[in-house]
Amino acid sequence: MRDRLTSDLGVYVLSGLFSLVVFVVALTILSRTLPGGLGDRQLAGLVVGYLLFVGVYATAWGIYTGIDDREDV
Repeated sequence: MRDRLTSDLGVYVLSGLFSLVVFVVALTILSRTLPGGLGDRQLAGLVVGYLLFVGVYATAWGIYTGIDDREDV
């Protein structure tokens, strides 16, 4: 189990999960501290921005895995 968490793939997965936790906590804090909470438009913008980030992150992960698979290491 420890080998999986310390592998490159494990680091990508753990950092992705960490970013998701930070995003959800940030949304929760914003919705409670902003006067009137988060509006639909604000929430949609934040979610779309986060999804774009996750898309780029997943693409980089895929490229890195593809490069790693082609090398004879």
